[in-house]
Amino acid sequence: RVDGARPASAAGVVMRRCYDPRRMSSAPARTLPSRTPASRALPILRRLGRGIAWAVLLALLAISGAGLLGETFHAPGSPARAELTWNGDSSIDVQLDEATRQLELIAADVNELAADAKTALSEVSSTDASRLRAALEHGGSVVTKIDQAAKHLRTALVGLPGDGPTAALDYSNATLVRRAAILAAIDAASSVANEWQSVTGRAVDAAEVVSLISKHDQTVVSALQLGVDAKYKGTLPILDEALGITEQIHDLRVRLITTTDQTVLDEWVDRNAAYDKALQALYKALVKSKGKLTIEVQAARRDERIAFNNLPPDRRTIIVIVSEVARGGLTQAVLAIESAHGQIDAALDGAAG
Repeated sequence: RVDGARPASAAGVVMRRCYDPRRMSSAPARTLPSRTPASRALPILRRLGRGIAWAVLLALLAISGAGLLGETFHAPGSPARAELTWNGDSSIDVQLDEATRQLELIAADVNELAADAKTALSEVSSTDASRLRAALEHGGSVVTKIDQAAKHLRTALVGLPGDGPTAALDYSNATLVRRAAILAAIDAASSVANEWQSVTGRAVDAAEVVSLISKHDQTVVSALQLGVDAKYKGTLPILDEALGITEQIHDLRVRLITTTDQTVLDEWVDRNAAYDKALQALYKALVKSKGKLTIEVQAARRDERIAFNNLPPDRRTIIVIVSEVARGGLTQAVLAIESAHGQIDAALDGAAG
């Protein structure tokens, strides 16, 4: 050293360098690069992408597992697990088979009864009541047969298994559907007896109305015939009888037609009663005048002509009257029997299935 200082040894130089408070390491100093917002967001996006990928993968695994479970698991009662309900199905099938055979016989009788009901509906307006009576008598015997068969079948099925809380586990769905169809068919067959009673009652009442109308017309014609023969006094009791018939028809109208509105049957009663009274007044005037044409007879004759012109022109009015009576329940009863017939057929289809 020029300044005369003692030269430092190599070891001293090393020690100073190692313990220099301005240097904590002997390695060269490094500077960290500055981090931009884009560089800071890149790791976050990478972690988010990995999370989404894992979520999708787990969802696919769950769906695949559910499909595999659905393929391998079958509930009792389904066709795929028929062995679980075989004992139950076998125990009830014998009873259901026999019930189906009995129902087929009942269905044939109900079909026959429906035909009788339609015949009764079409014959109520006929002046010849023989076909109506024949249809009602035949239908009465058929409905008795149906009612007895339905009661016997219902008794035979008392205690029929398949309605307990474990029925869905013990029996197949097809067996339970078949059982329900047969029981519904028995209920439908049992209902036709009441409906037939409605048909019988309404048909008889409607036929009675038509019969009374015909009887009234014949009674008035017989009085007119006596009047033509100048037997005026003999017409009076006959016309009293005709007026009594109109009162009977009015009483039937009150029982058969519930509405208080004016009907065609009301018009018929009013107009025919008015004519009967006018004709009776004319014959009374002729009896009083001993057949001579007096002013009183002329006035009575004028009133009779006015009443006559107000009468229905032909028997087509009867059809309308019968239609009014039928709306009181006859048509509905016939349709109810047809509906029961359809329910039994549908139940038999279900039972066969």
